[in-house]
Amino acid sequence: MPQGQPHSPRLSTRPHPESAATHDLVKTSVVIVALGEDPRVAQALRSLQEQRSGVECVVVHHAVQEETSVRGADGVLHLRTRANRGFAGGFNRGLAATEAAFVLSLNPDASLAPGALDAARALLESDARCGAVALRLVRPDGVTLDSAGIALGWLRRGRDRGIGQVAAGAFAAIESVDAACMAAALFRRTALEEARDGAGEVLDERFFAYKEDVDLGWRLRRAGWSILYLPEAVAIHERGWKEGARREVPQSLRTLSLGNRWLTIFKNESVSGALVRAVPWLAQEVLLAAWLLLSEPRSLAGYAHALRGLGGSLCRRKPRGKSAP
Repeated sequence: MPQGQPHSPRLSTRPHPESAATHDLVKTSVVIVALGEDPRVAQALRSLQEQRSGVECVVVHHAVQEETSVRGADGVLHLRTRANRGFAGGFNRGLAATEAAFVLSLNPDASLAPGALDAARALLESDARCGAVALRLVRPDGVTLDSAGIALGWLRRGRDRGIGQVAAGAFAAIESVDAACMAAALFRRTALEEARDGAGEVLDERFFAYKEDVDLGWRLRRAGWSILYLPEAVAIHERGWKEGARREVPQSLRTLSLGNRWLTIFKNESVSGALVRAVPWLAQEVLLAAWLLLSEPRSLAGYAHALRGLGGSLCRRKPRGKSAP
């Protein structure tokens, strides 16, 4: 292990002996995308030890000095690249390096509560139409809810349900949601394959950051898969972009967030849906643009980003798929 690199715990690739009767030997693939040698990765990996399901894990490190592909003594594959391909590019690369039937997306600033992966996997195994499980994300204070899945809303503004609310008693039932926050979400690999966009990508690498989970959720549902929120599957998520702290987010990412919302709509909204929403969208965006002009005018570049990506988004559209089995 290179000097200065945080220690990674040994990860078992076999189920816990007590679970042999209820868990098969198929591992769950775990993909973690990190910027450089993020020290928080070690905690994310440690949380995997509290799961009874066996895992294979790959960590994709972006923006490092030396490009390497090394499997540690703990069994974790570390893929390092000088380039920063963003979360979407990193996840796609990690996905291609794994092969298990279920795939867990886990952020470096997220860690699973004991049994969370087992519960999410059990739900996927019990429901053949379920393509993804949105975990219940809670802030480190244990009091504040971070995400109970993503709701798209009639105006197509994807937002984490319950974000910033008191967690106790909120969103306590299994429910269908529009997308799963990929800070901690479990996917069926066959569903991801069927939901690839017109360019063949699971996550649209043009997005770099933000809204890629909304786009994927929309495509999964268009392909006939359901996405279920499971309150029993809990993960702790720090989240860099918190409500009320927008100005702490780099300007480039605020711009991307605005533009990527429209790239998602261009890729997935039906013609009839766009016609019904055209006037409300226009009114909403006029108000938003006026607010941005007064408060953070550089974010208006997000509209230019969306217009530049219009053609590519239309090319990536896929017809509504057949229902999942």
